[in-house]
Amino acid sequence: MAEVNVFKKNVEPQKRNPKLEDMKHTMKLFFKNKLAFSGFVVMMIYFFIALLDFVYPQYLGVTNANTMLSFLYGQQPQLVPPSPPTLSKGIMYIFGTTQYGIPVLPAMLAALKFDMAYSIAIVAIGVAIGMVIGTASGYLGGMVDEFMMRITDIFFSIPQIVLALAIIYTLGDNFIFIVVAFMIIWWPIYARLSRSLALSTKEMRYVEAATASGSSKFRNIFVHVFPNVLSPIFVQISLDIGIIVQLFASLEFIGLNRGNPYLPELGILINWGNQYIVYGAWWPIIIPSIFLVVFTIAVSVMGDGLRDVLDPKLRR
Repeated sequence: MAEVNVFKKNVEPQKRNPKLEDMKHTMKLFFKNKLAFSGFVVMMIYFFIALLDFVYPQYLGVTNANTMLSFLYGQQPQLVPPSPPTLSKGIMYIFGTTQYGIPVLPAMLAALKFDMAYSIAIVAIGVAIGMVIGTASGYLGGMVDEFMMRITDIFFSIPQIVLALAIIYTLGDNFIFIVVAFMIIWWPIYARLSRSLALSTKEMRYVEAATASGSSKFRNIFVHVFPNVLSPIFVQISLDIGIIVQLFASLEFIGLNRGNPYLPELGILINWGNQYIVYGAWWPIIIPSIFLVVFTIAVSVMGDGLRDVLDPKLRR
């Protein structure tokens, strides 16, 4: 009788990726925080509106707001009294008009495209410069650390708004130079944060083991130190986006950006409304202000939620 050999295939249990599991756990904790999740939802709505305005502005009805860039056509806009909120002319007039006859709602939607774009650009440049300087300074130490941190101290010794105004006064007070001024002053925050994290990370055993195995300092910085710096950096990014929009709107409100005064931006819209509030026209200043405050609060509570779930001490 022939023997039949049955070979049983050993089925190995599927290995789990620790990083992926940790990310899932982090997202689960974040979504449990109802306040932080609400801020995230509001933030994504604002971001979606800004993205849609880039791709297809006619869908949001912001074409009227975009045509207020009258400098493109060499014409000055006509000053007219702001009209009160109404639905008789359509949904776009639900929040009334500005002093140039432009509906407030599409103007605010158009402003998001600029506010989100420049805030993300400023934060991205600040993170790129600050992380490289801070991480290299903390890991290398010595004269490199001393030199880099003394430059950072110079920036911290001057209030941000004062330094930004000085740069704007030197370069010029149009939209591009205001953005450049914020890029120049924003990197020291991330340099200090990255340095403090790099100082603690370089003492870890796995970093010492990598060095003992022949890994270069350059490789250790970008492969072993950077990943441990990113989590707190993400929290700071989420907070800074709202702060930058507020500061930018403040500078626009006090009359900067004279090179392009008709740019759809929340600070400029509020500035327009400020001139007519004494005549009882409250909507051109109150509605954009609420729109800005809601965005800032949403980003802040989302950042607080991220800090809670990314901090090992707070998530225990």
